[in-house]
Amino acid sequence: MKASSIRKKLKLSWLVPNTIVTIGALLVIIPFVGMVLTSLKTPAEIQRIPLKLWPENWLNFENYRTLFQRQPFHLYVLNTIIVSGVSTVTSVIFSSLAGYGFAKFQFPLKEFWFFTILALLMIPFQAIVIPLYQWVVKFGLINTYVGLMLPQFVSAFGVFLMREAAEGIPDDYIDSARIDGSSELGIFFRIILPSIKPSLAALVIIKFLWTWNEFFWPLVSTNRDAMKVITLGLAAFNNQYFIEYHLVTAA
Repeated sequence: MKASSIRKKLKLSWLVPNTIVTIGALLVIIPFVGMVLTSLKTPAEIQRIPLKLWPENWLNFENYRTLFQRQPFHLYVLNTIIVSGVSTVTSVIFSSLAGYGFAKFQFPLKEFWFFTILALLMIPFQAIVIPLYQWVVKFGLINTYVGLMLPQFVSAFGVFLMREAAEGIPDDYIDSARIDGSSELGIFFRIILPSIKPSLAALVIIKFLWTWNEFFWPLVSTNRDAMKVITLGLAAFNNQYFIEYHLVTAA
């Protein structure tokens, strides 16, 4: 009886969390399924009352053809991938180096500079967009990849995250590497980075999503179709009096 009771408890302990996770996954997937189904409908089908979940024609790709006819959406996707990818890589590099420096090195006014970086998190981006835009115009970076990526090169949140992760590494590991003759960069690449992989992965995901979803700065720093990103392309289907849901969901 005891063995069967233990097996029942183990089965229950496995079943309950897996059931909860499965339900949560389904709730997350439902909006994406609805988006895909809507992208296959005509405007009349979307506005029909009562609403019909399934499209009448599962092979109706007219919305996708219209999307690329009205806008160079392939360029928007390419621009977004380039800006998000490069911004993520540079942010991870600079943030991890700065975080390591703040965590393990001593230099004048270290705490002051660190809290200054943290203070940047409390300043709304809209408060600094005008001087930033003036710099971009002055250096001729409007409608360029550098201009699009300029505010994203370094992340104050990334510096904070990397500093907290690096502080958890014992100093004995670093001191042993120095005694063995390793350079500071060698310590960084061989000891620090492998030890903070979970934090690096979190920063990569967060930074990539932030940059991918950025709307305000691309709106300010670009005025050519060839340099627009996905968020600007999506906004083009939101008109003053109605939203073209069939094209928005396809996009």
